Amino acid sequence: MKRLKTGWIGIGLLALILGGQAMANDEITREALERQTDRLQAELRNLRKQVAQLSGAANVERPEGLNKGSRSGQATQADLDRAMEQVWQDLADLALAIYGLTPREPLEKPQKVHRKQVSASGTAYRIRVTEKVRNRTVSLANRGREVVVNPRLIVNGKRNWFSTASILEEALAPGMSDRENAVAIWQFLKDNRYHDSPAHTDVEVHDPVRFMNVYGYGFCDDSATNFMVLAEAAGLKARVWGLSGHVVPEAYFDGGWHMLDPDGEIYYLDDDGESISSVKTLEQRPDIIRKYPSPYYTDAEKLIEIYSTTEDNRIADWYRRSSESVHTMGFVLRPGESLLRSWDNWGLYFADRYLEAPRQYGNGRFRFEPVFEDSLFRKGAKSVRGVQVKEGVLVAAQGRKGVLVYPFQSPYPVLGGKIDVVGDVQGKGGIEVTFSENGEDWQTVWKVDEPGAVKAGIPMGGYFRNGYGRPVYAYFLRVSLSGAASVRKLVFESDVQVAPHSLPTLEEGENTVRYVDESKGERQVGVTFAYDGMP
Repeated sequence: MKRLKTGWIGIGLLALILGGQAMANDEITREALERQTDRLQAELRNLRKQVAQLSGAANVERPEGLNKGSRSGQATQADLDRAMEQVWQDLADLALAIYGLTPREPLEKPQKVHRKQVSASGTAYRIRVTEKVRNRTVSLANRGREVVVNPRLIVNGKRNWFSTASILEEALAPGMSDRENAVAIWQFLKDNRYHDSPAHTDVEVHDPVRFMNVYGYGFCDDSATNFMVLAEAAGLKARVWGLSGHVVPEAYFDGGWHMLDPDGEIYYLDDDGESISSVKTLEQRPDIIRKYPSPYYTDAEKLIEIYSTTEDNRIADWYRRSSESVHTMGFVLRPGESLLRSWDNWGLYFADRYLEAPRQYGNGRFRFEPVFEDSLFRKGAKSVRGVQVKEGVLVAAQGRKGVLVYPFQSPYPVLGGKIDVVGDVQGKGGIEVTFSENGEDWQTVWKVDEPGAVKAGIPMGGYFRNGYGRPVYAYFLRVSLSGAASVRKLVFESDVQVAPHSLPTLEEGENTVRYVDESKGERQVGVTFAYDGMP
């Protein structure tokens, strides 16, 4: 294990060195760049295979040629970026694989399970817990015949973080002053995130809904930017300061600017003991920083140096340009589809250049098993052409080629998955599964055209971006049948990353659970909480 990890770090350094050489040497050709990155990718693939052999897991090969450009001419920065994407992807895959081999205490089955079936939006019920709780998983399953739109659970009135507006509804109270709103937003971020290497270095973690529900961790600039976005959504003027070694936000109220640092878990008070200090005040008043120690940044003298070196303190407009407030936690559950979210994880996290696992994160899984009954399998499909269900089996109509396309969209980034196919191929028939991120460009994931029974488990990890760019939130899978091929069972699984602190949490005592959705038709939704009692 130690030798493998050393090899992985060495490959990472080689990749960085290659990047520096390519940018520094104006004479490097596209052909030379491709040759070097191909060599690095081959080494990484070999290491991944070793890890797969040690772990017993399937080694998922990625489609070849996705990032290939012209081999002629002088290499440009765009050529370097394209070539390095696959290297970073392979590095991320290897980091996840090595993390998966790290010995961890195995999780036993949850001690207690509470199940409820609801049939109306707004349904509320109670779960009484007589001891301290370790929450394990929470699940929503569509057991009805209609598509369920935007289902969510709210426990004890907390963590309804569906949108920026609903976050503010929880963080703020009617009638608050501007100062009280700013402090409440600071408190909300301080309490619901932690400092760790961010999953991304740009807009991905600068939307409050993604930041709180998907990740829950980041650097000082991520907390500062999300403070600015939330403050502005609440009607305040806000901005972000870039200091030398730290990033902090300010909000405007009571006739001036005031600094509230959620990452440092601190704000400072002027001499009157009431007014919140501004960056400009802290530049000139080191005694204030000494008077109010930061719980996180405990070196007061270092903070004083950061604030007092005013030549590199500037209002950083880049953070506004790299932020947004558009994400929601909306999704649908088709008949036969469920979402399980876990406070624990099984080793899947998004890592844009920061490959180490975050200290705390969770995973979840969408599971969709189309119901092969009359027209139920059509619900939630993007297109259905030339297929039909006969006696619970999916077949091509009248021997023609049939195509079934399902879209998959998640409010959480998709990082892995699996497809299970059970069926049969006769004569010259065949079954093929293809993948697309945009619904237009398709890549073959798996196919079979030899006669006989079919029972396949197809890993999908190789098709979801990691290590560079932004993660995948939506994709399409196309199942094609030809000849006398048939499918009796089809299961799609999408593994996602979730922030445990955002999940509907049971507490000791009486818990009120409220189920909400935006469906118009009838619904039958199964709700399951799994948890352990703690002494």
